[in-house]
Amino acid sequence: MEKILLLMGTNLGDLETNLMTALEELVNNRIKIVKKSRIYRTKPWGRVNQPDFLNMGLEIVCDHEPLELIRVLKQIEVKMGRKPGGIRWGPRIIDIDIVFYGTQIVKTRDLTIPQASFFERPFAIKVLAEIAPDFVPPCSDKKLKDYLSGVKYEGSEIYYG
Repeated sequence: MEKILLLMGTNLGDLETNLMTALEELVNNRIKIVKKSRIYRTKPWGRVNQPDFLNMGLEIVCDHEPLELIRVLKQIEVKMGRKPGGIRWGPRIIDIDIVFYGTQIVKTRDLTIPQASFFERPFAIKVLAEIAPDFVPPCSDKKLKDYLSGVKYEGSEIYYG
């Protein structure tokens, strides 16, 4: 099975409940959670004039291929109250991104793996390196933990866990 790494974030409503509900929904959709990171409070990225986020990383296994998995994740987001077509990097009840799907590279209209902005977001590297420090992303020769060296994590702190 391929190592699939997801990043979840929320900054609207009851943030802890949003993350726990998303975890339940993943399991209800035949997605096994192998590892969870701690929960981090992070400053918004991209669009900074909004509430802080709670983020967590997940390592999962499932029978879903990448395009099927993204459809499942988007259905979970909508079920939880996220409105499709919202403001890019804006406030959201839940956001569940496929960051890595093993060593696969996917570039379609609906999905880009590895996630396009992952290496620009220090908090995302920090969260996923916690659960998969030795994972080597496709098109890279470095382990996730190696990306941590010399990076500042201003606006990112452990919230819970």
